[in-house]
Amino acid sequence: MKDLQLKVLRNEPLSHNTWLMELEGGPVVDLLKPGHFVMMRSWKSLDPLGRRAFAVADATESSFTIMYQVVGRATALLSQVREGEEVSVLAPLGKGLFSTEGDKHLLVGGGIGMAGLTFLGKKLIRMGKEVLVAYGARTKRELALLHWLKREGFEVLLYTEDGSEGKKGSVVDVLDYVDSTWTVHACGPVGMLRAIKNRSAGRRVFLSLEARMACGWGVCLGCVVGKEKGGYARVCYEGPVFEASEVVL
Repeated sequence: MKDLQLKVLRNEPLSHNTWLMELEGGPVVDLLKPGHFVMMRSWKSLDPLGRRAFAVADATESSFTIMYQVVGRATALLSQVREGEEVSVLAPLGKGLFSTEGDKHLLVGGGIGMAGLTFLGKKLIRMGKEVLVAYGARTKRELALLHWLKREGFEVLLYTEDGSEGKKGSVVDVLDYVDSTWTVHACGPVGMLRAIKNRSAGRRVFLSLEARMACGWGVCLGCVVGKEKGGYARVCYEGPVFEASEVVL
């Protein structure tokens, strides 16, 4: 983990409340792997207190990208950062990462959780793996990453709860259309992840968990999740990616 000041290369809206920020990679770009996250802040005051966690959505030889929703004061401040300005970044964070084993991979993303899977998807495609992306939200308006996904060349199955785009229903229903030879990777609301876990018998399933984090490296114990075999794991340290069979949701 490194504590860095990194230059913002772009910070642009993808939808009414979802933004993409690309940062110079600095000395960490070669260390980033699918599943890693970063802790960031663009403000110098103590309000808001602490940094915010964001999944690494993509990385190149010289930069990396995050995506975020403006949902409070911290992300509102982040959306005001201009190209060329610097932000404070802790990276890379997380020890629990996605697996690239197997030939067929299904990526299931709910809402902004889709951003936690795109880095993995691009790596799998470069490796020659078969990749299918299922992207779900409550309404068409909340499919904020759709145009970006298509521009990046992903094959995407869409699900909306109200039927305004793609299939009507839950994105979890995509599990009915793939057999157990597919490795499943998912990121999104805990209810979606719980439903995937409950339907994952006989499958290898990796879940990227979302949690409120204060420190990002396992010290504050504010992001623990129960383990199936007893005890707890820290989402920021042992995670954020766990096999579905490991955790209690």
